[in-house]
Amino acid sequence: MGVNIPFGKWGEKKMTMTIRRVLAGMSVALTGTVVSLIAAAQQMPQTTKETIKGGPKITTEKLRGTVLQAEGNTLVVQMSTGEIKEFVVPESRKFIIDGKELSVHDLKVGTKLRATVTTTKTPITERTTTIGSGTVWFVSGNNVIITLPDGENRNYKVEDHFQFNISGEKATVHDLRKGMRISAQKIVEEPRSELKTDTAVTGEAPRTPISKNY
Repeated sequence: MGVNIPFGKWGEKKMTMTIRRVLAGMSVALTGTVVSLIAAAQQMPQTTKETIKGGPKITTEKLRGTVLQAEGNTLVVQMSTGEIKEFVVPESRKFIIDGKELSVHDLKVGTKLRATVTTTKTPITERTTTIGSGTVWFVSGNNVIITLPDGENRNYKVEDHFQFNISGEKATVHDLRKGMRISAQKIVEEPRSELKTDTAVTGEAPRTPISKNY
C-alpha cells in the first residue's frame, strides 16, 4: 500500500496549520504551569527583613597625656592619671600641634597631647517577619505539623504565647485541631549596636630651652 504525501501549497498549508495547533496547545499548557507555580509561590511563607534604627546616644571623653616615646606608628604616653599607655596610631590620624597638622611620625618626646573622643552609639534592631498559611496535619502539646500549600509537611515547636489566625479568630497552639486551616505571622528581632568613634587630638610640642652665652 502506498503512502500519500501531500505536495504543493495545499499540503504545506495543512502541515502549517497542524504545527500551529500543536504549538498553541503547548503554549496553553506552559502558561497553565507558570500560573500554578506563581500561585503556589504566593501561598508559600513570605519572609521580609528590615533594619530599624533607634535614637543615637553620644558620649564625649577628654584625655590628656605626654609623649614618652615615639617610634614608627607606636606612641607611649603617660596619661594625666599617671597611667602609661601604648597606642598604635594609623597613618591617617592627624595631630594639630601648635596649630600645625602633623602625622604620628612628626611627634617628639615631651609633646603634650589632648584628645577629645566622641562616640556615637546607635541601637539597631534586625527584624525578620514570616507570614504563612497551611493546614494542621498533626498536633500534640506544643508540637504541630503543618501541611503547606505545596503539600510539604513541616514540624514546628510553638511557644504558648504564639498566636495563630483561624477564620479571623486568634488561637494558641493548644486550640489547634487536625484539619484546621490556619495562618500565622512570626516576628524575630535581633538587637545590636552600631558604634562610630571620632577622635580629635591637639597639643603643644616640647619647648627647646634657650641657651645662655656668658
